[in-house]
Amino acid sequence: MRESASVGESGVRSVDLPRPPGIVRRFWGNHPWLFDGLLAFAYLVVSVFWAVVAPLSSGDWSPLAPIVVPIVLGVLAAIGLLFRRYRPWLTFGVFAVVAVVALIADTPAEPIGVGFALYALFVYRSNRSGWIAFAVTVLAGVVVLPALDWLRRGAPDGGFTYVPGSLLFLVVMLIAALLGVTVGDRRRYIGAILDRANQLARERDQQARIATLAERARITREIHDVVAHSVSVMVSLADGAGALAEKDPQRSRSAIQEIGEVGRQSLVEMRQLLGALGDDADDGEEQSPLRPNPGLTELTPLVETFRSAGLPVTVHMQGAAPGAPALQNTIHRIVQEALTNALRYAKDPREVLVSLDFRGEVLVIEVTDDGRQGPPAVSVGSGRGLVGVRERARLAGGTVDAGPLPEGGWRVRVELPEQEEQG
Repeated sequence: MRESASVGESGVRSVDLPRPPGIVRRFWGNHPWLFDGLLAFAYLVVSVFWAVVAPLSSGDWSPLAPIVVPIVLGVLAAIGLLFRRYRPWLTFGVFAVVAVVALIADTPAEPIGVGFALYALFVYRSNRSGWIAFAVTVLAGVVVLPALDWLRRGAPDGGFTYVPGSLLFLVVMLIAALLGVTVGDRRRYIGAILDRANQLARERDQQARIATLAERARITREIHDVVAHSVSVMVSLADGAGALAEKDPQRSRSAIQEIGEVGRQSLVEMRQLLGALGDDADDGEEQSPLRPNPGLTELTPLVETFRSAGLPVTVHMQGAAPGAPALQNTIHRIVQEALTNALRYAKDPREVLVSLDFRGEVLVIEVTDDGRQGPPAVSVGSGRGLVGVRERARLAGGTVDAGPLPEGGWRVRVELPEQEEQG
């Protein structure tokens, strides 16, 4: 059977009640007031019949007094039954008053209505409330009220004895209590299961939203890295091509071709990242196949693009590269961002050293340039570069130390814990 769910006003999916089997049960479940109204009417008919038949069967043909009072009490009790679902203590109180008045007026009273009130307390309130009412009812119906009636009649010489009606009353109350416990426990158990299911549905939706936001944040960082790297490299290549246009046309044309290559590669990566967001391609447009995120094997082509843009990059790697693809991608993006910053802001660097030390349990990535000292260059980016580096390192459980060097230049040092490769 499929899971039944609905969306509430807050936008969170919730589990619906199971659909009751049968047309009749579904109808009464959807119309509780109609059911209680018919129950109250049926009780009123029975109580009126009881009020009329009992005096007549005893041979009392006197006028209306013995009949009117039970009828009025029956009407009040029937009205109390209408609220048994929503105000069960009120219904119980009404029947208690009816019982006391019936005793005082010396009119017949039947126990079925009290059983309905007791059942409602077990089902719609709690077992504790039901057993309290049961104790009060049994004490009053079996001991107190018969004793008061005995005293009112002048304490006959035969002494106080339990009448068969008291035993019948006790049996009816016990049956009502046991039915109420069974139905009430089942109702509360199902309600607890549904509450738990609704809570799990809300938590599932919240986790899905959190995962979506985290993925979008990751893709935003990836897009920033791609754009920042590509634009910086293309700007440097364009400046170099313009300066060499007259002196060395061949090198100028090579730089322009390199700009095209970098741009095309950036478009491929951008389409891949945007495709991960789930956007559909335009009609007739062929989507670029999704590829794994770049790792350390793509580090050499990355460094070559910076070298072609005029940045003197040297890579020094010690130890075996980590096997976890996510960690490799983190290292690749950190190096990419650090080299992009060096390309933008380093002043006439003679060497930009990328040092990768994978020999210990802590992996060390260090990118250092030896640019000239001077006032800090005006930022030409979005200011998210080092923020992205710190965020990537934090997600991988590492730390970042970035800043200018005393003798000039800039250093970015990242330490990441080694991660086991996921099988």
